[in-house]
Order: sequence, then C-alpha cells, then structure tokens
Amino acid sequence: MRSQSSIAYEKIKEMIFRFELLPGARISEVQIAKKLSLSRTPVHDALRRLASEGLVRIEANKCATVSEFSDEEIEEIGAVRLSLDLLSQQLASYYGSAADFDNLDKLAEKCEQASSKGDMYERIRKDCDFHLAISEVTKNQKLIKQQREIYQQIYLIQISKYTDIEHSMAQICQHKPLVAAMRKRDLEQIRSLTYQHLAEFFCLNSYLPKGFIAL
Repeated sequence: MRSQSSIAYEKIKEMIFRFELLPGARISEVQIAKKLSLSRTPVHDALRRLASEGLVRIEANKCATVSEFSDEEIEEIGAVRLSLDLLSQQLASYYGSAADFDNLDKLAEKCEQASSKGDMYERIRKDCDFHLAISEVTKNQKLIKQQREIYQQIYLIQISKYTDIEHSMAQICQHKPLVAAMRKRDLEQIRSLTYQHLAEFFCLNSYLPKGFIAL
C-alpha cells in the first residue's frame, strides 16, 4: 500500500504535468493538502522529493514554486540532453530489432497526430515517450534512469516554450527520419539529425564548442 507521501508526490506531479500548476506558480501546502484530503506533512515531504528531481523549487522562506528555468539553465539542460540522446540513439541503433524500430515509428506517428491537433499535453507527453522509448531499447538501466530524470525537467521546459502548431509539427516531424537513421545504423546521420532537432529549441549553437557534435 502506498504511503500518503507517495500519493501526494504522484498527485502533485500529475498537476504539474497537466498544466494545473504552471512553471513559476506558487504551490500552497495548505491548499494542496485540502485538495488531496491529506495533512500537510505528506504534502511537505512530496514537495521536497519533487524539488530533488528539479520539478519544484523551495526558496529560503520555504515557499515552493513549480520550477521555471532561465535561458542559461535551458542551455545547460539541452547540452546534457544532447549527450544522453546521442548515446541512447547510437546504442539503440546497435541493439535495436526491427520490432523496436517499428514501435518507435508508431510512437512518432502518435506524436505527429497529437501535434497536428494542437493538443499540447498529449504532444509533450508523446514526445517524451518517444525519446524515453529509444533509451529503453538500449537495456542500459543507468542510462534509462538518467533519461527519465532529465526528461521530467524537459517536460517543464516544453510547457514554457511551446509556441504554435506549425513550429511543433516542424520539430515532431524530425522523429521518423531519426528512426530511419537508427535502422540503418548511420551514426553520422544520427548525430546530424539529433543536433538539428535540439539546437534551436535549446539555443545550443552558442553553448557548445565548435566541432563538439563531430566527436
């Protein structure tokens, strides 16, 4: 049976991911406890756990807010994501089966469908599902764990930087060519597509040293 702290953790995280608590929004322990019919202690514990994962920030005055990332932090997260995504994709291209790549194509299609409808929640969720599914193909549990952790923060960044259907579709449509490159084990194409996929969104052109992507 789950503890009250675990229940509070899952519920608050769901509220964040479903845009009920937006980046920068203050989180009231009293109001959340009342909403969840819990005491403040499990809510307090849940917020501290979420803070350890980068989803919540607790200030010196103990006021909790949903994490809102600065441009510099977004660049840093983007650089880490680029490194982890490249590792995931290159390992997946080696270990993946035809069935794995077929599944990734199906996930890419679901991303496009959600994006074309302008369904922001589903679009962001499916996009994260797609990239995490790539890491799962590697069977590398350490890598999978790191990807799951950073993609929670990426989820928040996508919420704050979402613009419109046109830009969303332009980015999502890069998924299928990436799967095709992994099928062919074309490492050069994987690197090129991955950089194109992330560079503008995370402003990586000004962050990464020249020649990094070719290493």
